[in-house]
Amino acid sequence: MGSAPAGGRVLIDGRNVQHALARAGSARSGGGAPLPTVALIARLRAAFSPPTEVELILDGHSGGGPSGKIAPGFSVSYSRHATADEVIGDRVAEALVALGPAGAWSVIVVTDDREVRDHARRNGARVEGTAWLADRLGAPAGRPVRDGSTIGQGRPPRSR
Repeated sequence: MGSAPAGGRVLIDGRNVQHALARAGSARSGGGAPLPTVALIARLRAAFSPPTEVELILDGHSGGGPSGKIAPGFSVSYSRHATADEVIGDRVAEALVALGPAGAWSVIVVTDDREVRDHARRNGARVEGTAWLADRLGAPAGRPVRDGSTIGQGRPPRSR
């Protein structure tokens, strides 16, 4: 798909991305632990620069981790008592109201979650999968991270 628009907004489904990158790492090194939030933030900051606004949205509470505006054009939010999926849905709906249908296209949602993806598209936002983000982050080629649903946890279909 495309690249982040200059002056656009990127909403990142944080836990979805952390687990997708962990799957990619486990395929290469036998690891598999999710990428720590601080490490993900560092990689995202290197991949995007102002005027693109990036919001990393994570489930739960910060637990002392980075939160709020971290750098120009980059913020981290936690869903608290809602889910990150609900927060992303709210942000996309707010963008549609504030920017109109044409402006909502400047919002990119990064997720492999089918419901989040469908809601974002219905509200005029663009959607990119974790493979797109992994490419931006410079993940090695040949990783198993793919666009698509979380059904099968990123594994290819079984052959019979």
